[in-house]
Amino acid sequence: MYKKILIQFLLLITIFIIVFATFFLYFNKKEKLKTSSLPIIKEKKLLIDDDTGTLIKDINYSFSDLSGNYYELMSKVGKIDINNPDKIFMTNVVATIYLVDSSPLKITSNYANYNKINHETSFFENVNVTHLIHKATSENLDISFNDNLASMYNNIVYNKPGTNLKADRLEIDLITKNSKIFMDNKTEKIKIIDKK
Repeated sequence: MYKKILIQFLLLITIFIIVFATFFLYFNKKEKLKTSSLPIIKEKKLLIDDDTGTLIKDINYSFSDLSGNYYELMSKVGKIDINNPDKIFMTNVVATIYLVDSSPLKITSNYANYNKINHETSFFENVNVTHLIHKATSENLDISFNDNLASMYNNIVYNKPGTNLKADRLEIDLITKNSKIFMDNKTEKIKIIDKK
């Protein structure tokens, strides 16, 4: 009889220990999961824009046109337009255009708007363009691959060794590589400083 009571008592203690251990381990794991997933959620919140939920880091787009020119566009951060997902607003932008039979054209700017469908790109704020010994700065640069034209405007300063030039607009034909520098107002003249 004592044997039977002792076995029942041991079984009851074993069941109690199993139930207690299950609840303890289950709730403890849940707490660990909650605390370990908190930093991941915070990290994701830093990458998601409140308005659109579409912030992307380290963007890189590239394509070739029918003439064989190759275009590469990189950005630290980009935000997709919620109303038009083909358009991306980019920050800290670097672009390189590898022209056929010519040295590459490098473009940097603080910001750019890029269209993924037609590759039209509008660079703005602290725009810098370099090609061989030529360097130009402005506030805006638009590239149209449909028109094969790069148009630079707003406070253009063009430099090459020995020459400094200030104008309103600079246009570069991406096929012929010919460029035109002019003022928007035809009565105004381009300012050229010869440093030779």
